[in-house]
Amino acid sequence: MPAVSELAVDAMPRRGRLWVILALALAVLALGYSIVDLSTREADPDVIKVAGIADAQRLFGGVPQEGDRVGSGDAPVAIQVFNDVQCSICRGPFLAAIPSLVEGYVRPGDVRLLMRHNSAARNELELGFFGAEAAARHGYGWQYVYLFFRNQDEADRHGVDEEFMATLAGSVGELEVTEWKETLDREGGADGPIAEQLRGYAELGEELGIRAGGAMIVSGPNGTRTLQDGPGLPRIEGAIAEVQ
Repeated sequence: MPAVSELAVDAMPRRGRLWVILALALAVLALGYSIVDLSTREADPDVIKVAGIADAQRLFGGVPQEGDRVGSGDAPVAIQVFNDVQCSICRGPFLAAIPSLVEGYVRPGDVRLLMRHNSAARNELELGFFGAEAAARHGYGWQYVYLFFRNQDEADRHGVDEEFMATLAGSVGELEVTEWKETLDREGGADGPIAEQLRGYAELGEELGIRAGGAMIVSGPNGTRTLQDGPGLPRIEGAIAEVQ
């Protein structure tokens, strides 16, 4: 076989090599720009970010729920929880006490919690209440309320509207957003069943002398205790021990 000339295997012409080098340099430059752009780009203000989804599932998963109640219907102690998901001063006491109560008393079957929406602004028809009640009708009201409290900052940033409430509903375990929305559309409104129930909560709070800021009515075989002004866990546990 005849020898192959060195000219036949010579590299591509110099001009071709320059074009390849230039194309690679432009590609590297474009990639670098994309990385910098992604790392410095501000978050989309229209995207609602929900915190606490896994915590809500862990906390309430496997605990019986029906309507406004979480816990066994046969639990000897009942705690009516008067609270406002849109109240900023209610957030801390709720998140500090409720998880411990659920784990230590509700899950074992000693206590049942009953949600009573009570507006700090004296507006019993707050929009957030409607979303929570629609979720409660499907057995996920307490997860919804928990997530609302966890995400009050996001609610303030975005605004409490149908989009925000639907995002919370979609973050609640097995709650079907379509069914939740159908319930909200069917039973919501100023003259609907949900509004009637919310007015009932407001009337009950007035009868019991509930003040704004979060309160609890602890009832058991040995009596009833009223805890006002966002009670902490030690006060609640003391009341449970007194009425058991």
